[in-house]
Amino acid sequence: MSQDLYTATVTATDGSISSSDDVLSLDVHEPSDLGGPGGATNPEQLMAAALSSCLLESLRIAVGTAGGSLEGASVEGQVTLSSADGAGYDAAYRLGVTLPGVDNAGDVLEQARSICPFLKTVTGVDVTLSE
Repeated sequence: MSQDLYTATVTATDGSISSSDDVLSLDVHEPSDLGGPGGATNPEQLMAAALSSCLLESLRIAVGTAGGSLEGASVEGQVTLSSADGAGYDAAYRLGVTLPGVDNAGDVLEQARSICPFLKTVTGVDVTLSE
């Protein structure tokens, strides 16, 4: 039986988000490229940040198991919106991983992908390993 370990609570209002513990408080606007006012972070950047930071933390766990170092490691997240056939947008997700301190980087990445809760629930994320 699973046990809840942590719940993050964030409230979005018109133009901002804030977490229940007051650690996160940001202005959020639609990007100017999409006709919004810009000048603040946007949901696409937040999604890219969530995916990339979640995978990096999962890599930390996997490297701890397999050996090696996360020094110089990075995960670059991209969220690309495109027009949908119907209303709204479609989104494509890409993560580029660099693991210079790990000999068996491909194996470590696969282990991290199996650990990362976001990658287990968000389908269609393209994850590539940079050599």
